[in-house]
Amino acid sequence: MSKQEIRIVTKIVSELTLFFMMHGHKAIKMETYHEDDATLFVISVKRLENDLITKIRHKIERERELEIETYGWELIGDIDDKSELEIVGHLIDEMHVKQTDDKTILTFVRANRYKERKSPHKHKQ
Repeated sequence: MSKQEIRIVTKIVSELTLFFMMHGHKAIKMETYHEDDATLFVISVKRLENDLITKIRHKIERERELEIETYGWELIGDIDDKSELEIVGHLIDEMHVKQTDDKTILTFVRANRYKERKSPHKHKQ
């Protein structure tokens, strides 16, 4: 994973954790899976109300913006003044929700655009 991709992944983890803590969740289970084509963020929290899921979906379902990924989230202004999850919406591609009786599992998918560059092996002569 490239350094740029690691920066973006840690920003997403930070923003998602902040969002759920600000909404009163004290038990947040988050797992990240780094695959060749995508990074998955799987979050399990106490069952969410439908209106909060709708709010999350509304904030997340926007186009990914290469400019924000390339030049930094500072481009969208003061982060504290932005609405919740706005940054995450610019950095991920999909969101999936699964509800059980006592918990909600949210999966966020980010397609990997930054492939790790491997330097060619130099041959000794």
